[in-house]
Amino acid sequence: MNKNILLVMALPQENVGNRLDQFGLPILYTGVGKINAAIKLGEILSRTNEEYIVINLGSAGSHQYPAGETLCITRFFQHDMNATALGFDPGQTPFEEDTHITGSLAIPGMKQSTCFTGDSFVTERHPDLAFDVIDMEAYSLAKTCRHHNAEFIALKFITDGADGQAAQDWQEALKMATEHLSVALDETLKHLERLQLASK
Repeated sequence: MNKNILLVMALPQENVGNRLDQFGLPILYTGVGKINAAIKLGEILSRTNEEYIVINLGSAGSHQYPAGETLCITRFFQHDMNATALGFDPGQTPFEEDTHITGSLAIPGMKQSTCFTGDSFVTERHPDLAFDVIDMEAYSLAKTCRHHNAEFIALKFITDGADGQAAQDWQEALKMATEHLSVALDETLKHLERLQLASK
């Protein structure tokens, strides 16, 4: 059975000129942060018996990749969950086994990476972790999809170096992000069509 596609983004500002509307797919804007992301996506996935492929599109920072890179995220880590004083690993929610989430769909030809999610706009390097990709929603979306047995794909465009210039860089890079994410989404939809997994 074909699954419905739902595009998920934090903010309308990341869809400059409504360019992503051209694909004719529903777009859910969750608002910023892990709680907003989980609430909004959970509402959609819990009130229907339909099966979904959720595609998260968004801008991100990075300490490893240059601005302008588009990546497919296949591993998700919650960088601001810290219960190490209780004996848990960094990123591990107390009394849960996982420190990270895997299992999202990879897109052929697109570089794969790990996304570190937290409810803070990162402007400096972490003392213990090397942040490949940094955002504020992806881990929460991935965990919500896993809970509801929905397929998940995350495509991130690197807008900044997650440093002192990050806020200014993000504002200036949104148009470019929308353009590159549009291309990545087109490739993703073609891949799903080849797999015969999705329908509009």
